[in-house]
Amino acid sequence: MPPRKVKLRDEKRETILDGAVRVIAAKGFHRTRVSEVAKAAGVADGTIYLYFESKDELLRAVYERAMNRFLERGLLALAEASDPRAQLERFIQLHLECVGEDRELAAVFQVDLRKSIPFLQELSLGLLQRYLDALATILDRGQRKGSFLADLPPRELAKMVFGVLDELATNWVLSERNYRLESSAADAITFITRALGCSQPPRSN
Repeated sequence: MPPRKVKLRDEKRETILDGAVRVIAAKGFHRTRVSEVAKAAGVADGTIYLYFESKDELLRAVYERAMNRFLERGLLALAEASDPRAQLERFIQLHLECVGEDRELAAVFQVDLRKSIPFLQELSLGLLQRYLDALATILDRGQRKGSFLADLPPRELAKMVFGVLDELATNWVLSERNYRLESSAADAITFITRALGCSQPPRSN
């Protein structure tokens, strides 16, 4: 396929995913119809099926796009710091920044994805594992350096840290208060680093 056509195809796919996020956030995944996604994206109903075989695949693509973007940004940011404590603080901050950039997308992640156990089981075997692997690597390095307590395996600690950040994101999505999710970063860093045995104040601003 010529480069120009590939670019146009990729752009249309992105437009469809953006439309899906808007509709799913407003109506919920199970009440969303493919025709509504097509209308939001400004394409014909049949065009959706040229890119996605089903509504489930469309939701999966929304998740994969967002997670890949986070992992790309996250791994780049982590490469800029060598100290595990600084890496952990940056990871926490970046998680809240990325989720907080798009409230509609966050609503899809924090609400709609939780309604499907099979879907969550599938996701836990893929990109979420890469997320936890990156976090566990930071925690493992910190334990080896003596920066963090070594009472629990890094993988279990990674799940706990994720749970804290995930709960903050869910509260933000469901809250009627108007505030920025990343404003919770300092408190999250303080809580998590203290739980890990860090007595010094957070290094992040």
